[in-house]
Amino acid sequence: MEGKKIAKLIFIFCLAILAVFGTLQFTRAAEQGSNDQAAADELNKQIEAQKAKIDQLTQKITEYQTNVKYNRLEQVSLQNQLNILSNQIGKTNLDIQIKEEEVKEVQLEIERTNINIKKNEGLMENEKNKLANVLRLIARYDDKDYISILLGNNSFSEFFDQIKYSEDIRSDLQKTLNRLQELSDKLVDQKKELDQSKQQLADTLNKLEDEKSILNDKQQEKNYLITETKKSESKFQTLITDLKKEQAAANAQVAALEKKLRDQLSKKGEKERFNQLGTAALSWPTASQRLTSIFHDPEYPYRYLFEHSGIDIGVKTGTPVKAADTGYVATIGRNTKWYGNYIMIIHGNNISTLYAHLSSINVGSDEYVTKGQLIGLSGSTGFSSGPHLHFEVRANGVPVDPLNYLP
Repeated sequence: MEGKKIAKLIFIFCLAILAVFGTLQFTRAAEQGSNDQAAADELNKQIEAQKAKIDQLTQKITEYQTNVKYNRLEQVSLQNQLNILSNQIGKTNLDIQIKEEEVKEVQLEIERTNINIKKNEGLMENEKNKLANVLRLIARYDDKDYISILLGNNSFSEFFDQIKYSEDIRSDLQKTLNRLQELSDKLVDQKKELDQSKQQLADTLNKLEDEKSILNDKQQEKNYLITETKKSESKFQTLITDLKKEQAAANAQVAALEKKLRDQLSKKGEKERFNQLGTAALSWPTASQRLTSIFHDPEYPYRYLFEHSGIDIGVKTGTPVKAADTGYVATIGRNTKWYGNYIMIIHGNNISTLYAHLSSINVGSDEYVTKGQLIGLSGSTGFSSGPHLHFEVRANGVPVDPLNYLP
């Protein structure tokens, strides 16, 4: 009887130690949690400050966009065009600043998430330690079934007391397991949030580089205009007149040549390779898909003079340019005023593609090319203010939006 009482006292003592141990762990965890929360609160303040900066910059961008809109409504002049480019440069500078602030914001969010992850990992470690102690107590004092416990006690009172101790331990165990599961689920969500934030940071950094390239393009356009006109209004008007004529002539020539060649090839019958081509299925002509100007781009500097008839892909001089699909090289142009060095390829289903401002050409007229074949290198020849590939898609000789044909 005395031995059982001693055993029960030891059992209660162990529970007390477990409770104290758990309290100490909880206190330490609470102190660490308080420090982590203070750090998280400070990061929240910094994140809100970043959002406020971004909002202010966004409002300034609207001013530049309004200025461009009104400048386009005014009479075409050199100063008017320079004002448009200056406002576009100002807007792009702000776009860059916004991206830089967004980078800082995401970095702060990543830091905050890391703090939360560290906090929850600490709480999980505490709960695991508590769980281990509970399991050790169960193994030591709760390894008998209820019949054995009943037979080993001299009274029903002692029996029910020991049953209650056993149930208390199991209840504590279940609570600890539930808490561990809750923390584990939260940790999974936080790590997923961290991965998403890191991806967002990478995307924002890429966009930042794109904005810097766009800024460089706009500055080159402005410098080009100043150099070509020497700030003379009469020279500017002459340049614009010549460009309009050059564009109209280039379009007419390309359209007429395409029609003529299609007629000639169709008369050769089914044995002609061209007549065996199926429906055109285009691919991107460069590895890069970074657009600096889109089809009929509203931001195109000379839109009030002529629409942008293709897309501009931002690439460095010497970037490989590949055939968007298998086809017949209808013509190549060298040193033209409008397209510079260019290649036109005709495909099946009355689709043709044109690649302009090339630095070099690797194919000749009247030959077949296969999809993905190297046909030239990008450059900045003709009416171009900087290195890029001007890529056109024409349906029945008329320029259409290339993005509707690209994957």
